[in-house]
Amino acid sequence: MKPTIGILLFCIFFLKIEAISQTVPVGLTSLDESLRNLQLEGKLDPSYSLSSRPFFTNKVLTTDSLYKLIDSKHPIKTYRTHFYGNKGFFELLPLSFENQYNSHHPYGWNNAPMIDAKGYQTVFSTGFYASLGIVSVQFKPEAVYSANPNFDYSSQYGAPTKGPYHHFFAGESSIRINAGALSIGVSTENMWWGPGIQNSLLMSNNAPGFAHLTLNTIKPIKTSIGNFEFQLIAGKLTEDTSVLLENKDLTTFYYTQGSYSGLPGNPKSDSLSWRYVNGISISYKPKWIKNLFLGISRVAYTYHNYLGEHPGFIHTYLPVFIGLFRNDAAYSRGSLNLKQIISINGRYIFQRSHVELYAEYGANDNTYNLRDFLMSPDHAAAITMGFKKKYALRNNKWIDFNAEITQLSQPLDYLARPSSGYWYLYQGGYTNQSRVIGSGFGMGSNMQTITASIMKGFNKYGIIFQRILHDPNPAYQITLNFYGMRNQSWQDLSAGITIQKKLDKITLMASLQTVFSNNYAWKENDNPMNIHLFSTILYYW
Repeated sequence: MKPTIGILLFCIFFLKIEAISQTVPVGLTSLDESLRNLQLEGKLDPSYSLSSRPFFTNKVLTTDSLYKLIDSKHPIKTYRTHFYGNKGFFELLPLSFENQYNSHHPYGWNNAPMIDAKGYQTVFSTGFYASLGIVSVQFKPEAVYSANPNFDYSSQYGAPTKGPYHHFFAGESSIRINAGALSIGVSTENMWWGPGIQNSLLMSNNAPGFAHLTLNTIKPIKTSIGNFEFQLIAGKLTEDTSVLLENKDLTTFYYTQGSYSGLPGNPKSDSLSWRYVNGISISYKPKWIKNLFLGISRVAYTYHNYLGEHPGFIHTYLPVFIGLFRNDAAYSRGSLNLKQIISINGRYIFQRSHVELYAEYGANDNTYNLRDFLMSPDHAAAITMGFKKKYALRNNKWIDFNAEITQLSQPLDYLARPSSGYWYLYQGGYTNQSRVIGSGFGMGSNMQTITASIMKGFNKYGIIFQRILHDPNPAYQITLNFYGMRNQSWQDLSAGITIQKKLDKITLMASLQTVFSNNYAWKENDNPMNIHLFSTILYYW
């Protein structure tokens, strides 16, 4: 702790202190989604990687100024006041009312704190932000309700639900000390690591935010070799046994928490409860290559009962800094009680052409050494890649196009060398409140997405096409054919429209998708249609 305090004190006394440092919540309609657009349009500083969010505002780049960048003629003005001789700052955060409906079966992700469910569910949230000097407080709780009725299931997917679900979360809340380019504090905010738009392999807003300590940058740190951004966290992951587990294909409410695999078992024997998680994300923008961002992220988690079974503060509480390969002595000590996931990413902006290319590669099973990695780089690997292009039209209109693919399925070499199961599965699961923290569209699945829209200011009209191939190469032997694949292929094909409209202090957003499932839940010739509706109403005080 002493080095951290020393760094913070250095920033307080020797660096320029910038107040505010309010965050833009991950997934916030009309703002978080607009950051990349503003950057590609040349309106937002290209030194921001946008690969470690939430995004932090500052004394110059406030939320109001971001709204003005989106639409200079009809910007949104939030309620803001000062106190304590103008040294303090207070702002009311938008009131949001989110709704989702699925007609046949669960569909949808990145909708924290919503659950995987059929039927109707809603989330209500509002709050405030206040700062005084270097101290800031953000309070934005979330209340969720889901009808959560039973849905059609099979022996491999789904199970009877426990009926209506309701919960109150701390949501996008935090208490921070902000000095210079650094911030340290306690937070329950959702985070997004990596350059993906539709999916992130390690950190997303698919699950409710979890309580964590954080040390992070609030703006790029400039050095002689380039810019750096980072976030280091230590947190607590918990489960909710009233909802079905996403990383168990919604087949159970429980883990056998005393086992490494966490396979379903008797809840009475679950002696281990919450899990400790440590994570770090670093982004580097080289000085010599304009608009290139390189990044690395790593998380490690284990049941809290195992904390302290090996000597040393670093090994116990900061395992992301040790044991990159299995042959490392630091990793081999107690490796069965510690699950680690790592990813590397890259993003390149062609700002004049309003284009960006991005990719993220991750591995959820530590390789033995460097030779092992080079010989089998696809072992236990996943990848996200995509590009985004904006075309300028007349009257400040833009055409926005995005295509992205994410592959979580195992390569076929797992028949000869098992990859220790699915992503997000082991040691109790990389989940919070029973929802996957990374890509939440299905365990071991693959997804392709294409979106196109016409945008002007806050208004947007678009179309979306998606395909999901559900777990073609299962980790467990479930009636496979000669090629190691399922006898039945379950895929979802969806097409839909998205609309966003600003009406004075209200922003409306809605999306409607028709989802055609082929061999739903891996049941032959079961081909239902699902209507997926999602809407958001934002009111700015």
